[in-house]
Amino acid sequence: LEIFPPFRFEIQLGSARVQVVEAGSDAEFRALNARDEDAQKAGRNIYKQRYLDMTGKKGDLRISEVTSGDPVIVGEVFVHRRL
Repeated sequence: LEIFPPFRFEIQLGSARVQVVEAGSDAEFRALNARDEDAQKAGRNIYKQRYLDMTGKKGDLRISEVTSGDPVIVGEVFVHRRL
């Protein structure tokens, strides 16, 4: 699984969605998150897709694991829900 930019971090507060960060690359996103220089130089994050709902409807899930890249999150599992 390859996830392409832009990378966004959004927060949903009630019915309002607020974009906190948008970046054009993994390194830029890490810099915006005050990561150190080594983390910013790490290779692109590579993901293994573990599960995917493909109905195209609200509530669909995608579960993926970071297999390489940013050393702080390698091995972490992310769950994304379609809003």
